[in-house]
Amino acid sequence: MRALVYCHGSRGDVEPYLALAYALNRAGHTAVLAAPAVFAPFAAAYGVEFAPLDDWSLTVWRRPEVRELRWTSDRRTPEAEAKRAALRQEATERYPVLLRDMWEAAADHADSADVIIHSQSSREQIAQIAEKLGIPNVLAVLYPNFVVSRKYPAFGRLSEVFTEREDPRGTDPRSYISPELIEMIAHWRAETLGLPPREGFLDFRYRADGSPTPVLHIFSPRVIEPAADWPDSVHTHGFWHLPPAPGWEPPGDLVRFLDEGDTPLFIGYGSTMSPDPEANARTVLDALRDTGHRAVVVEGWGGIEISDAPNEVMVVKDVPYAWLLPRVRAAVHAGGPGTYNAALLAGIPQVICAFETSQRMWGEHLHRLGVAPAPLMQREAAEGLAAAVREAVTDPRITANAARMGEALRAEDGLGAAVKVLEEIAG
Repeated sequence: MRALVYCHGSRGDVEPYLALAYALNRAGHTAVLAAPAVFAPFAAAYGVEFAPLDDWSLTVWRRPEVRELRWTSDRRTPEAEAKRAALRQEATERYPVLLRDMWEAAADHADSADVIIHSQSSREQIAQIAEKLGIPNVLAVLYPNFVVSRKYPAFGRLSEVFTEREDPRGTDPRSYISPELIEMIAHWRAETLGLPPREGFLDFRYRADGSPTPVLHIFSPRVIEPAADWPDSVHTHGFWHLPPAPGWEPPGDLVRFLDEGDTPLFIGYGSTMSPDPEANARTVLDALRDTGHRAVVVEGWGGIEISDAPNEVMVVKDVPYAWLLPRVRAAVHAGGPGTYNAALLAGIPQVICAFETSQRMWGEHLHRLGVAPAPLMQREAAEGLAAAVREAVTDPRITANAARMGEALRAEDGLGAAVKVLEEIAG
């Protein structure tokens, strides 16, 4: 089987799809990962063939005004809304470049591809590419609301996944696509792909032949409860964890730090970028002094920057969470799905310091699962981080719940199950 795997977004968004491509290769198949160009070295570390896509959506995050918008995503002032509108217009103008890259990645493998797996961010576009190539496409998502059900609102607001209310707009995918993008996709479909007009071509829930699009859920049914009315075409078997790259060895100074004292905390905000990473560092260091804990701080893409770390703090740029998190006592992070799933697998308590509303949503869900205190917003963490850390590591219910969840999740094989489903789909 030769598979094309498409994804967009930050490292946490891309990592599960790289894990799938790597698992497919290890199972004797051939996978190509199509992702933002910045991730080419990431794929190369795993020996996965890579097709670069436009990465404007990532580079734009480095701009100060965009960092500020994400930092205040729950605030709807007229000034912020005007900035968001300008950013949406800029993204619309960039959209043809993304469509070009997506088709070029597929065209390079048109004669040999058997199946396309893709994230929700490219759901409308991939439906057209699969139709052009005459091969099945499979939607693989980190969220439960891309299959209409009575339990989860339908793919409208990813910060409202667990509201348990029906969203009638969600039955029509066009209600979430701007008229400009609809026109661009239609033009691209006709002029570049050479496909004839077709009623419902934007409805990613169905293939061109009218059959339902298979869905692979990248989460555990123990973490997000499956809806009772999901059809058999929906598969929910577990998260897709990425192991350390072949040949990777931990830095010697990090190993010594872990071995030389009390079990430390993990603190890291991944690929979330902050308008003031130094202020986040001061908040973290104050909380560590208050609670008396040691910590490994992973700087990531710019959520936190510590220039002069005390002896009780080890600062690293990057380290595989699959290796690090089983070696710490609790994880303090922004609340992205990749990090919270890695911490769940490790069986450790979590503290969520959310930068934006979708991360806070996951933090609230983890709190309901009993593995974390109530989440904080990052900009307000100075007032409550020490107390949240203290609660996470001293509350016996949180510790026990996290340990039980980790034991259960380690018995799952989400990647192995996904490979088997894809083998059946590709024939």
